[in-house]
Amino acid sequence: MNPPARGVRLGVVLYRNSRRELSRLVASLGLNRRSPGVPPFEVMWLDNSPDESLRAVLAELEPGADYRPSGGNLGFGVAHNQLMARAFAEPGVAHYVCVNPDAVLHPDCIRELVAEAERHARTGLVEARMFPDEHPKPYHPVTHETPWCSGCVLLITRGLYQAERGFDERFFMYCEDVDLSWRARAAGFSTHVAPAALAHHYTVTREVSPRREQSVRRSGALLGAKYGDAAFATSCLKQYAELGGPPFPAPTLERPSRALARVADFSHHFDFARGRW
Repeated sequence: MNPPARGVRLGVVLYRNSRRELSRLVASLGLNRRSPGVPPFEVMWLDNSPDESLRAVLAELEPGADYRPSGGNLGFGVAHNQLMARAFAEPGVAHYVCVNPDAVLHPDCIRELVAEAERHARTGLVEARMFPDEHPKPYHPVTHETPWCSGCVLLITRGLYQAERGFDERFFMYCEDVDLSWRARAAGFSTHVAPAALAHHYTVTREVSPRREQSVRRSGALLGAKYGDAAFATSCLKQYAELGGPPFPAPTLERPSRALARVADFSHHFDFARGRW
């Protein structure tokens, strides 16, 4: 009998990233490769930027890097779905990990993500624990289950990919991770935080961008409509208009299955779960 697949592929979607960001990430990936007990992993880079200027930067930081231009700004979900399809086309790959280019991984991060995934019988998603600014959503102190997983540093199992085929590509950016988490749970997969898989995400010093806030509301409106919550969708559309977002066709209100409706939680607004503090 062949041993179970344990290979891991990391996918990084680029968009006009700074050399400093990429240097920090590449250095942290190198430390992960040298971590005792880490399963073998390879990194794929897909560039959504309008040109290929990052090719030379990455070649200098990581010679031989698997770099490919996407041909346009595909958005988060579409780009990662392309990388996932490549990863899981290889029979020895058990896990795909989304990694934001502005993240820095603790040397044990990949090892702990995989260990958490393999600790449970039907794992769908495992997210790294952000530090020092941890997300306030809850996770069980023993099983580490959580209502949804952030896409910043996110392990997706082969089993979940075969069942759900990755992100819903209607989401350009934001809320696609919440949607995938809810679909995973509705399909009988578990969603977890790996408390020992630490990652730092450089977002605290970012200025609040009207364009980002518009994108969040637009995705929120789609999420609300997909899960049949007209009030949430309408509220997001109202906020989007108040932020000056350009007009777009409002998403059609859908009727989700009972399983999907049971896991969806809009009562905590954009936190999508009660807070731990």
